[in-house]
Amino acid sequence: MRNLVILLFCAVFSFASEEIVLSAANSFVTTMRSSKDAPIKELIAQAKATIIFPSVKKVGFVVGGMGGDGVMIVGPMSSPSEIVSVGISGGSIGLQFGYEDSSLVLFVMKDSIVYDIKDAKVTIDADVSFSFGDIGRKFNKISDFKFSKDIYAYAANDGFFAGASFGGAVISSKDENLKQSGYAYEQLIGAASKF
Repeated sequence: MRNLVILLFCAVFSFASEEIVLSAANSFVTTMRSSKDAPIKELIAQAKATIIFPSVKKVGFVVGGMGGDGVMIVGPMSSPSEIVSVGISGGSIGLQFGYEDSSLVLFVMKDSIVYDIKDAKVTIDADVSFSFGDIGRKFNKISDFKFSKDIYAYAANDGFFAGASFGGAVISSKDENLKQSGYAYEQLIGAASKF
């Protein structure tokens, strides 16, 4: 009986990691297709890592919070050296209200940021600056970020949120190994070739 429970747990865990990789592949394609003016090929070619969060939920009413799980593709998307499970989280306080669900694609242009995420965690604040690209019809939602060469970010948003921004978010690696084989992996690697 104990062996059956362990086997069942391993099977469920394996499918969960495959699901996040497949969701990341679909979110990458959807988000980047909505960013028609973005230099996608150049970003894919020059990025040291690409981080994809299929769903970042943000909720707030005076006190706010955000969170989501995703994957970090280290190296070129067509032949990554590794795929790392990552999470994003943050909190805020102030005049804010609403709920928003966004898919988020980050192109990390510095090796030092990739190592910081893998070794511990990175807080997105004054030390690391964002450049948000054309995010379609809701560009004004994420206007607090200035142009930089550290991280280029693209998002597709659903919902309504007024108030706080992504500033102060923490990106950290998780202790979950993601396979570099199988259907979900092939879809993730193939997503870059669509652009």
